[in-house]
Amino acid sequence: MLAHVRRVHAALLDREGLTPSALANLLDGLRREVQALPCTVPESDTPPREEDHHLRASIAGAWPELGFYDPATGRALGHCDLPTEIGDALDDLTDLALDLGTALALADTDEADALAWLRFSHDIHWGDHVQDVTRHLRWLG
Repeated sequence: MLAHVRRVHAALLDREGLTPSALANLLDGLRREVQALPCTVPESDTPPREEDHHLRASIAGAWPELGFYDPATGRALGHCDLPTEIGDALDDLTDLALDLGTALALADTDEADALAWLRFSHDIHWGDHVQDVTRHLRWLG
């Protein structure tokens, strides 16, 4: 499981030759694996998080085609397209990278806590981001 987390985290920051659809598949697979974990709350204190503006810049450099999208369809948005809700793929992936990075930092001292953090943070935060952004990534191809 943590190897999959490391793979996704690395792909978010470095792309590693992946297409947006391949990233969507990685994210969807990780989401399914994490949903199979038991629902527990991590016991240790959450380690300090990396600043998100640095992560967002790294992700934007690795995935320059990402931008704003319609969460209902996954379609990229132009300047005149204004649905009732607007998704921001870079924000979605930055939030995911932060939560996965936290889990990886926890794994250095307590693997059980890292897995608990993954499930907890999925349920309260990044699971929704993945669900929305995978639609956009698949639309991009």
